[in-house]
Amino acid sequence: MPFTREPRRDYDVAVVGTGFSSSFFLLGLLSKLGPDARILVVERGGWMDHASRTAAARAPEPGSGDESAGKVQDDAANTQSDQYYRGTGNEEKVWRFTIGFGGGSNCWWSNVPRFLPSDFQTRSRFGVGRDWPIGYDDLAPYYDQVETVMSLAGPEAPWPFPRDKAYPQPQHRFNDAERLLKKAYPTSFFSVPTARARVATEGRNVCCGNGVCHLCPVDAKFTIQNGLLKVYRDPRVDVLLGSEVIGVEKAAGRATGIRYRLGGGERVANAGLVVLGSNALFNPVILQRSGIDHPKLGRGLHEQVGQMAEVFLDGVEGFNGSTSVTGHSYLLYDDDQRRRQMAACLVETWNIGRIRTERGRWQQVLPVRMVFEDFPSDDNYAAFDPANPARPIMHFTDHSAYTQKAIDRAAADLARIMAPLPVERIEFRPVLEESEAHIIGTTPMGKDPATSIVDPNLVHHQLRNLLVLGSSTFPQGGPANPTLTLSALALRAADRLAGASA
Repeated sequence: MPFTREPRRDYDVAVVGTGFSSSFFLLGLLSKLGPDARILVVERGGWMDHASRTAAARAPEPGSGDESAGKVQDDAANTQSDQYYRGTGNEEKVWRFTIGFGGGSNCWWSNVPRFLPSDFQTRSRFGVGRDWPIGYDDLAPYYDQVETVMSLAGPEAPWPFPRDKAYPQPQHRFNDAERLLKKAYPTSFFSVPTARARVATEGRNVCCGNGVCHLCPVDAKFTIQNGLLKVYRDPRVDVLLGSEVIGVEKAAGRATGIRYRLGGGERVANAGLVVLGSNALFNPVILQRSGIDHPKLGRGLHEQVGQMAEVFLDGVEGFNGSTSVTGHSYLLYDDDQRRRQMAACLVETWNIGRIRTERGRWQQVLPVRMVFEDFPSDDNYAAFDPANPARPIMHFTDHSAYTQKAIDRAAADLARIMAPLPVERIEFRPVLEESEAHIIGTTPMGKDPATSIVDPNLVHHQLRNLLVLGSSTFPQGGPANPTLTLSALALRAADRLAGASA
């Protein structure tokens, strides 16, 4: 890759990872640093450009004899990642993430709603869960910035969350069934905010609507490669690929650098600031391997729970919208009485999925995904395994009873939401312990060092020149996708860091 350089020994900043959080942090930080600053970025995975990735996805698996089905062989596009961890507890649970330059941006679906104000205040407002140490207003200006960088296509006003300006791009087109839902629910049903382009940009094409968004064939969705490559081509930044960070070096109550593997050996890079921008598995494991332990470190591993359904319709068609996931219903999301008793749910209506088999009625169905929030539990955790250092443990027992109560009501709730449509029947698929690819918790933020790993600015409570980024710092997640929020948090962390050092 043309911007990889041989690493030095001494740096001002060392950053782990090249995903959303690291990239947006660097975007914010570089604008505040002088021309002589030196930054090292270490990425465990490799580089694969968009053309190579899509070609690899079409290639047959070696020895399969099947020319029509393929499997991406490069780490940069790997999404089922149990080769990187050992799962214990519920053996059906899997966790999905991406190893490679650009992290999850390579294979994300690119739905990017904001959190609601209530997501930051579930304890004080509903008497359940954990409050965040910051609120919606603290992130609002950074939400604006990330949405602009990603050039999001989003709904027209009124919006389900506070905002004061239009989205950078117009909303995607609803299918016929969604247009009826919007008419019935004008203030609670919306077009999905998405980083799948509605209008071509300098680096992205228009969404093709074919529904293979995990590996966009036309490069329409925002990725680090097509949207933030400039931060890694900055002459102040050295990028080291294919190198795993082993731990944080420390002395006298401060982080002094990072230790990493390169070419079969180990090296140390000294740095005045260390930034962990890996995911919610590797962030806590790096700290544990470094001897920076805490009773809450690695605990609270969780993510949302999804359930798919098909709504069969009489005379109304789906599948004629302009992208894959087109609608969001908030009817089960921000209800005070409901949320005191059971998990909030964000209902996605899809423009792709299984069609009907009856002649002439193939499109008379609306696929739906119900996404339920879950609350963290100390019984679920990520941990370094000294007996097998190459494969950390991800231990998961079950989602919370609070979430299960909402799942138990899913059929009745969805029938109520779909009442404005000519519904013939609704068929639910089983709830599986699949992954939403939104791993949350394990290094939570908070004001109290006894119950949290980092402070509200994402600075480690004990080592004050160590930052931890990403959704691992969420005290808990809501039903909305976390990418926009973790990116906004990273921009805010860069701002707050610069303010503290000014």
